[in-house]
Amino acid sequence: MAPYRLLDMRTTLVKSALMAAIVTGLALPAGAQVALDKSITVTGQGSTFLSNFVDQCKADVKNIFGINIGYQPTGSGAGRSGFISNTVEFGASDVPFNATELGQLKDKKFVYIPITVGGIAVIYKLSGVTDLKLSAPTLARIFAGELQKWNAEPIAKDNPGVTLPDSVIKVVVRSDSSGTSNVFSDYLSSAGKGGWTKGAQSTFPVPSGNGVAQRGSDGVSNYVQGSQGEGAITYAEVSFATERKLNVAKVINTAGSAVVPDAENVTEAMASAAVNDDGTLLLNFNAPAAKAYPISTTSYVIAPLTLDLPKADVLRTFLTYSLGACQAKAEKIGYAPLPANLLALGQKALEKIAGSGPVPTVPAAGAPATNAASPSASTAPASSAATTATTVRATTKVTAATTTTTTTTKPKAKAKTKAKKTTH
Repeated sequence: MAPYRLLDMRTTLVKSALMAAIVTGLALPAGAQVALDKSITVTGQGSTFLSNFVDQCKADVKNIFGINIGYQPTGSGAGRSGFISNTVEFGASDVPFNATELGQLKDKKFVYIPITVGGIAVIYKLSGVTDLKLSAPTLARIFAGELQKWNAEPIAKDNPGVTLPDSVIKVVVRSDSSGTSNVFSDYLSSAGKGGWTKGAQSTFPVPSGNGVAQRGSDGVSNYVQGSQGEGAITYAEVSFATERKLNVAKVINTAGSAVVPDAENVTEAMASAAVNDDGTLLLNFNAPAAKAYPISTTSYVIAPLTLDLPKADVLRTFLTYSLGACQAKAEKIGYAPLPANLLALGQKALEKIAGSGPVPTVPAAGAPATNAASPSASTAPASSAATTATTVRATTKVTAATTTTTTTTKPKAKAKTKAKKTTH
């Protein structure tokens, strides 16, 4: 046999052996890390709630590892639809698939990975009022369109001593299918004491007479910020308010405390959430803790268990970083770091995604780089000095109307109501 033919055969055999080893997960020697393909882009779409956090994490992994994540904040409903139709590699949603959607998935296997938690802020613009407080029953009646003037008696009762104008409330809601709308309306239903009767709605009903619908969290926040926003009220993840320097109302919780959606108060609320069998959370909008911000939630990346290996490794690296070093940046951009139980939940789900070997992680300052055979290797947040990425949409600590007060106690609070848990 000619020497060049023998060489071709040997080369072919070596390539075949390497491919077989990669498929079976045996290609890499112990301690080695996967070689990330920097020429591809892993795409996702969905939740606007987590979009600012995703923007931060994907900018970081681009700068640190050179990998590309493309994410479009199209709303939770679109995120689930895109995942079902395979138009994106991963979806993101504040709520899980419903029964119809699960049927459309057929045999496609996936996991829910919580990657951040935060508060849904009640955002408003009202001249002369900078410390607005609102209870769940009052909010329910406002967003149902029942209370249409700012000096309505229930609003005045929540704000003793505050002069409220005799002007129309402009209720600004999301026009798209939204997990934020679903969680917010579920809160109104669960804690509103009958003021909201429409249940959880991904497409928020527009109040008759004084309602305005805008697309996305950017859309509702921009409306309130604009010249037409005087007298308006809306809901969005808190980072959308802080980056625009908009007023955020204090929400009166079950304990009778008026609280803002800062990291500490969100963490207090999320501590009372339970875990469903599918890895999603059972939220408690009536958490009894004095500091608990009641409209707190998480958002999930919906990730496939199997994906082309180069894309799987890029996605696993992004998610490992999101659950690891990026958590240290959460509070700076308007979120809260994942509590330990939710971090463990996310890491356990991430371990189920197939890949070709350990992915690289971000080391602490001054330490050598490490490899993550599983996401649990990256739980310790890295020092900010370990990354070169600048903070995306950096914001300051959230306060009500830019004041420094985070929690106040409503005088003579009534007896606590029984906590009601709802599924997301």
